[in-house]
Amino acid sequence: MRGFTLQKNTAFEWAGVGYRIQALPPDGKVLLEAIATGGLSLHTKNELLEAYRQGAITFLDSSPKNPAQTLAFSRPLDELPEQLRAAAARRQQYLRAIYEAGSPRFTKRNIEPIIRRVASEMGDPKPPSITSICRWHYQLIHTQDARALVPRYDLRGSRQRHASKEALLLLETVVEEAYRTSPMTSVGNIYARLLEKIEAENRGRLSIDQIRAPSLRTTYRLVSDITAYTKTTLREGKQVAERKFRFSALNAKAERPLERVEADHTPLDVFCIDPNTWLPLGRPTFTILIDVFSRFPLGYYLSFGAPSAAALVGALRHAILPKTLVDGGLSNLKTSGNWPCHGIPDVLVVDNGLEFHGVDLEGIALDLGITIQFCPKREPRFKGVVERFLKTVNYSFTHQLPGTSLAKFHLRGDYDPLKHALISLDELKQILEKWLLDVYAESVHRGIKTTPRKRWQEGAMSFEPRLPGSISTLQRRIGKSAERKLRRPGIELNGIRYNAISVAPIIRRYGEGVLVRVLYDPEDLGEVLVWGPDDEEPVVVPALDLEYAKGLTELQNSLIQQQVREYGAAASDRHAVYRARAEIAQQVQELMLSRKLSARKRAARIQGLGSAEPPAKIGPPATQQNRKAAKKAQGRPSSTDTELPPPLPRIEGVKKKRGQG
Repeated sequence: MRGFTLQKNTAFEWAGVGYRIQALPPDGKVLLEAIATGGLSLHTKNELLEAYRQGAITFLDSSPKNPAQTLAFSRPLDELPEQLRAAAARRQQYLRAIYEAGSPRFTKRNIEPIIRRVASEMGDPKPPSITSICRWHYQLIHTQDARALVPRYDLRGSRQRHASKEALLLLETVVEEAYRTSPMTSVGNIYARLLEKIEAENRGRLSIDQIRAPSLRTTYRLVSDITAYTKTTLREGKQVAERKFRFSALNAKAERPLERVEADHTPLDVFCIDPNTWLPLGRPTFTILIDVFSRFPLGYYLSFGAPSAAALVGALRHAILPKTLVDGGLSNLKTSGNWPCHGIPDVLVVDNGLEFHGVDLEGIALDLGITIQFCPKREPRFKGVVERFLKTVNYSFTHQLPGTSLAKFHLRGDYDPLKHALISLDELKQILEKWLLDVYAESVHRGIKTTPRKRWQEGAMSFEPRLPGSISTLQRRIGKSAERKLRRPGIELNGIRYNAISVAPIIRRYGEGVLVRVLYDPEDLGEVLVWGPDDEEPVVVPALDLEYAKGLTELQNSLIQQQVREYGAAASDRHAVYRARAEIAQQVQELMLSRKLSARKRAARIQGLGSAEPPAKIGPPATQQNRKAAKKAQGRPSSTDTELPPPLPRIEGVKKKRGQG
C-alpha cells in the first residue's frame, strides 16, 4: 500500500495546503515546496512526523493511476469468503517463491521449475500459467498492496443492461403506475403491464424500429436494481421516504442565550372547563418559544383558537418582557423558582405554516431586529428542540392531569376525559408555570448535560439580554398593521372610526387622503397607533365610540359587524350595533351551556379566553348534572341561587341606549 514517506517528491496535504518534498538536507531537515505557489519552507522531520501523528498530514498520490489499482479489493480482508482468502494466499505463495529465487526473470526456463515445485509442495492439481504469474506480479508491483491478489470474481461479466433505452423508459412508467395502483404490486404484474405497453408502442412503429421486450428474468433484475428509497417513495410517498431515509444530523447549535429561539403550536392533551358553568370547553392551543442554548422556555400563550400569528405574537410578547407568575386561584400551589428569561431573540425559527407568512410578523421582526427563519414544509426536524419539548409537555405534564385526552385515542379505554375534566384555563396556567419552573427547569436535560436553569444562568453571566426602550416601544412594535387613508373624519378600521386632534399635523403637512400606517392590538380595539409617511414616532388615536370599542376583540367586532349587516343596517347605526352586541352575548351564553363541545369551545374563543386574560372569578356550577361531581371532586360550593356571571365580559356591561330592545 502506497503511503506517506519522507522521501523526495512525496506530495502531501498539511493543514489544507498541498506540499511536495523538494530536498532532504543532511542536517535532518526537510525542504518543502508549496504546490500551488511554489514557495519554499524548511521544517524538521520531527515537526512533520508530529503533524502526521495528529492527523494534520494526508498523503497525496500524484502518480498516474493504473488500471491495476482499480482491481484491488478495498474492504477488510476478514469480510472475504474463505474461498477468496485461500485463492489470494495461493497466489502470494507462488510469487514469494519466485522472489526468493533471486531477481525475477519471467521466462519459461526460469519460472516453470518454480511453479512445478510450489505446486508439488502445495498439492495444487492445477498450477497457474506463466501468463497468470506475470499478471499477478504486475498487479502487485503497481498497487503496492497484497489485496490486489484477491480474485475479483464480482467484476466478471458484462455490466450493460440487456434492454433498450426505450424499454427502460417504458419500464419506469410501468413501475410508477403499478405502485400507484397497489403498493404491494409484484414483478409479474409489472412485467405483464410492460409487455402491454411495448405492444401498444410497437403498433405505431415500423417493423425495423420495433422495441424488443426484455425477458422476465431481466425484468426481475432491473426491478431489483431500484433503490430502497425509490421503492419506499413509490409505495408510501415521498414524505415517508424522506422520514425513513433521512440521516440524523446534529441540531443547530447556539453559543449564548437568545441566539436561536424556536417556536411552535400544539393542542394540549387536556380538557379545560369553564369556571362558571363547569362544563368542558375543549383542549387549549399551546404556543411556546424555547431557547436553544439553555432549553429554557422563554414565553408561552394559551387560547382556544386555532394556531395563528396572533398566538405567536402573544407568546413573543410574553417571552420578551420580564415575567410575573400567574395567580390562577390555587392558593396552596406556589412556585418556588423565578422565571429569569426575557429579552429579544436574534433568530426566531418557525415552520412554514400560513399563519407565519404575513406582513404582521415580518413587520414585527423588522422593528425588533429579529431574523425569521422558516423551516422546510413538513420537516419538523429542522426545529427539533421545540418539537421534543412539546412532546415532553404532553407526556410528562398534561397526561398526569385530570381530564387528559392522552396522546392516542386507543389508550383511553373506559376513561372519559370530558367527565373527569376539573381544571379551568387559569388554573392550568398556574399549574403549567409551576411545572415549567420547578420541575422541567430543575431537571437535567440530556441535550445540554445540565439543568435549563443552570445553563441559562451560566450564559447570562457573559450576556445581557436586549430589551425594547420601554413598554410603550414594545406595544408600538407588536400588533397587527394596516395601511389606511387619513381624512378629516378620521380613519376607519374594522368598521370602527378613529379620530383625534393628534392627527391634524399629519393632514396639514401631507394633505387629506395621505396613506398612513396603522398598528392595532387585536385583543383591544379601543385605540390605534398611526404613523405619518416620514414620522419616526406614532400618535395614539382613540376610537370615536370608545364605549363600544374599549376592550373589544377583533373577533367579537367581526361577529357584531356581521350581525349588523344581516339586519341590513348601516355600521354607523348605534342601535343596530348594540342590539347585535347583546344578541351575540346571548348566543355565547347559549353556546357555553350547549351539550356540544365544539360549541362551547367556539364560545370560549369568542370571549377571547387566553393567556392575556386576567384570572376569571370561579363561580358556582350552573347545572344540576355537574354540581354533584364537581362538589365531590373539588369541594366547591353547590348553591344554585347565584345567577351566572356574564359569559362575554368584554361585550356585556355596556349601558343600554335609548330605544334599544
